[in-house]
Amino acid sequence: MERVTDPPNSVWLVGLSGGGKSTVGPLLAARLGYDFVDLDEYVEEVEGTTVSELFAEGERRFREAEARASERLLTRPHLVVATGGGWMARHDIRREAAGCVRVWLRVSPVAAFDRLAGGAADRPLLAGRDGRARLLELAGAREAAYGEAEIIVDTDDLSPHQVADEVARGLIEAGWRPGRDEGS
Repeated sequence: MERVTDPPNSVWLVGLSGGGKSTVGPLLAARLGYDFVDLDEYVEEVEGTTVSELFAEGERRFREAEARASERLLTRPHLVVATGGGWMARHDIRREAAGCVRVWLRVSPVAAFDRLAGGAADRPLLAGRDGRARLLELAGAREAAYGEAEIIVDTDDLSPHQVADEVARGLIEAGWRPGRDEGS
């Protein structure tokens, strides 16, 4: 008999910029009956400034704000969270909590760069650099951390809706029932 547990408390989408986290997140949240939070937007809301401005004060300033925001969200139920590309590689923040599932939206650096199109300049760690080369470098540096995710979905040849379907399928195969329980 298949192991079935309560729905995950939250689902954290991880992976490179351009992997589809912010696009797939709302689709997955709707499918699960959860709320969606883009971690970078949440950081901006809590800090009252933009991610770019936080990075302008130094990457450390952004990383501290990201850690505080993550800690808050780890305690909230029924969330799908789109993290920043470096979140999963952070060993200075708590990346796990009871009932939280991390899903790596695995994308090749080439596909990620193509998806970002001209948007690479909007990403603080890609701005002013050869975006494709930087994504290759980041992918190599973060692969082991991303590999700690409980579910991995290859996204290169999938539409956002297909990725959301694959994540939901992965949750079911792992024994979780998607959707909120009545009365929660």
